[in-house]
Amino acid sequence: MAKSVKALINPAMLAWAREQAGFSPDEAARRLHIDEDRLLALEAGDETLTFPKLLDLADLYKRPVSLFYLKAPPKGWQPIQDFRRLPGVDDGFSPQLIYAIRLARERREIALTVRDQLGEKVRDFDLEATLESDVEKLGETIRDYLGITETGQQKFRRKAFDGWRIAIEAKDILVFVVPRLKIREMRGTALAERTMPVILINGKDRGNGRVFTLLHEFCHLALRQSGVSNMGGDRNDAPHPEVEKFCNAVAAAALMPRDWLLGEPLVAQKGSQNSWRDDELEALALRFGVSQEAVLRRLLTLGRTTQAFYDNKRAEFQKIYARLDERKEAAEGGPKYHHVVLSQLGRTFTQLIFQGYHDRYFTLRDVAGLLNMKVTTVPVMEKAAFGIAG
Repeated sequence: MAKSVKALINPAMLAWAREQAGFSPDEAARRLHIDEDRLLALEAGDETLTFPKLLDLADLYKRPVSLFYLKAPPKGWQPIQDFRRLPGVDDGFSPQLIYAIRLARERREIALTVRDQLGEKVRDFDLEATLESDVEKLGETIRDYLGITETGQQKFRRKAFDGWRIAIEAKDILVFVVPRLKIREMRGTALAERTMPVILINGKDRGNGRVFTLLHEFCHLALRQSGVSNMGGDRNDAPHPEVEKFCNAVAAAALMPRDWLLGEPLVAQKGSQNSWRDDELEALALRFGVSQEAVLRRLLTLGRTTQAFYDNKRAEFQKIYARLDERKEAAEGGPKYHHVVLSQLGRTFTQLIFQGYHDRYFTLRDVAGLLNMKVTTVPVMEKAAFGIAG
């Protein structure tokens, strides 16, 4: 039997790629089905990697094979801040989250390149804020910036996430929904670039629960602070509670303006009562297109409930979120695959890829690869992306 072809790569790239992907030596070795000592020997250059094993390794680390032949690692992206709650969250980011962030950044570069090829200028994201900004005024400013009116927001109802997402993407901001990632690790991520910033939303979150996260991460963009957030990031034992509390307050003010919420008959008729039934919270949540927790958080800020009542209800909400992490994606009967991909990538990015194709910047196979689908599925995806058909 012929010996396996050796891959004459730069061994130093092996350790760099593994560390960048967030794998420890023992975890990477286990996933590659080799001994940890052998992996370390390969990284040290004491053993030579076979080409088939290089393919396995490149697939695990989500890197092109060509990268391992470089003489030096490429200049990587600067680490982003961790705004998450500390208890129950492992140090650092999982390989899955690291890959999601890197993939989002690569997609941003692709989008910028296509816009440049098309001769279309990308507007700068010029909305700025500081932690000293007035929360209520900033909420109003965000609504004005995005062109969201009370009448328009009321029409969103159960499609509030789509409504706010469209308004945000219209400002040359990319919004991606990340599948198969635990909510306890990441609920939202902001990549605060001056041009074409990016927001990541966890696909496991419930529909209107995503809306609050979307505006929370939008606030991070205004603060010019890239970072990863999850539930409970505003606790005092979190890495940056002052930032998370501020972004929570701003998101609530933008989604539920003070005068509008207090003027709602359901709220006005409550008078000095501080307790709220689930059906009352649900009615208000549907009215504003947010979650029950977001409504209750806002009512607490406006003095219409107590901290004790909020804390008690929040414990119930946390149990719901825990169940979301355990929820399995339906194998059958769900949306068609191209609709799932469109939901994850958003219309702005997807339409841009097709514009690049028609401008002959991409081949049909390129489009299929960028959209992670078969070539035969691309035509129906294009129709869906431009709202032509199902």
